[in-house]
Parts: sequence; C-alpha cells; structure tokens
Amino acid sequence: MEDSKIRALKAYYSSLIDIRKSELQVYIDNPVAIGDHSNLIDTMDELIGKIADAEDKLIVLETHFSE
Repeated sequence: MEDSKIRALKAYYSSLIDIRKSELQVYIDNPVAIGDHSNLIDTMDELIGKIADAEDKLIVLETHFSE
C-alpha cells in the first residue's frame, strides 16, 4: 500500500498542474481581460514553468516511491 504522504504529494502536484493549466487557459482565451499583466508571454511562460516543475516532481515520486 502506498504511503499516505506520497499519495498526498501526488494529489498536491496534480492539483497544481490543474490550477496552472486553468490559469493559462484564461490567458489563451481572454488575453485582453487581463489588464494588470503587461507582458503576457512572460506570464504564460512562468505558468508553463510551474506546470513543468510539478510534472517533474510527479515523475520523481512515481519513479522512486511507487509500489
């Protein structure tokens, strides 16, 4: 049985991915509605980096801590 802390981390990283994807979709669908971000591409790039970071962490957990 997988440790509850590992399950929690996996759920946490999956949630972060979903959150960042949702935020990114807002920028894709409605860039004009986001008035406080003067550099849209940099902001979107930052969100993609956060998705990549969470995915990397999920891979580590699945590679080293899955049963």
